[in-house]
Parts: sequence; structure tokens; C-alpha cells
Amino acid sequence: MIGLYGGSFDPVHIGHLRIAEDIREYYRLDRIIFVPAYHSPLKRKSRASAEDRLHMLKVSIQDNPFFDIDDLEIIRKGKSYTIDTIKHYTQLLDHIPVFIVGTDAFLTLHKWKKSEDLVGMTNFIVIGRGKDKKEEVVNYLKYRFPMLKFSTGKKISSEHPSHVYFFDSRRIDVSSTEIRRRVKAGKSIKYLVLPEVEKYILLKKLYRS
Repeated sequence: MIGLYGGSFDPVHIGHLRIAEDIREYYRLDRIIFVPAYHSPLKRKSRASAEDRLHMLKVSIQDNPFFDIDDLEIIRKGKSYTIDTIKHYTQLLDHIPVFIVGTDAFLTLHKWKKSEDLVGMTNFIVIGRGKDKKEEVVNYLKYRFPMLKFSTGKKISSEHPSHVYFFDSRRIDVSSTEIRRRVKAGKSIKYLVLPEVEKYILLKKLYRS
């Protein structure tokens, strides 16, 4: 089974990578595909270009044989809608797609394009972040998406969509926002991103303004 990990990755950091590896092992996924957005509709425009964000992802996962990247949303350009990506993978895979997303983004699911259609096409792995709690996700589903089934189990359904799996086995308090702020303030980002990403950010003078 393949997990699709969507996001801006502006920039990709150790939290993204370590959590992805944890998820792969915990749910016994065959592979995780990072799907960088060209422009997330509910976020401000990315600070780094799509090309820069894609490059940082490539150098970050190059030594992991279980990680891959699909730049279909970047190639598509414009606003990146998850439902379009899920439709694409529904035709490619022999199982129901599973989409990996942070709690903060998942709790805006009702604002996503055709969200009620989307939840009937895929399953979700929701990553606990910061002070987010399982109860917040449970209550959100009851209020907004009662058709979704909440689970903390390890076995992801390959045949039936509309499941939400909450992953809370590790929390890494690192965010792309913090990294951008530190760069802008002239502070170190060492150990928050891989060395190759740190060098690239400094070389390209990203996030300075």
C-alpha cells in the first residue's frame, strides 16, 4: 500500500521526514509519495518557488528507497486541489488511496474542494501536531463528517474508503513557519532541516524577506 503525503513543504524539514518514516513502519506501507502543492488554496502563496521546494524535497529523500516524489500538482500549476490528485491515484492504484495530512490542515477539510466527494474516495492518516488532541479530530468528524470512521488501529482498509486513522506515536515540534522566521532573523536552522537543505537555503538566499 502507498501513502500520499501532501503539503507545501516550504521547506521540508526533519519533522516531515521522521514522521513519514514512522508512518511507513507503523502502518506497514510499501512506499510514501510526497506530493508538493503548487499553491495550497487555503494558504498564502509559498515563499519559495515550486522548483526550489521540489529540489529540497529531492535532496532530502534521495537516500530513502521507500520515499518518492510526484510533482503532478506542480506540473498542473494553479491551485492544488487534493480531490484532483486522489482522482488521479484512484486510477493508478489497485487499492483505495490513503492521504497523509497534519491535524491543522485536516481540521479545515470542510473548506476543501468537493470535500464530501473526496471523503468517499480516500482514507486519511491524520498526524497529531503540537497541542492537537485525538478528541479534537473525533469531535470535528462528528460535527462535520459523521460518515467518516475514526480509528487508531494499525490496519488500513485497502478496499473501503472514508476511514480516518489518527497517528500520534511521535511529535516533533518543528514547523516550516519557524524555519522561515529563523532564516529571516539570521538565526541558525541547523538540525531542523537536513544539511543539504540548509546549504541550499543559504546558497539561494531563500526566506530572507
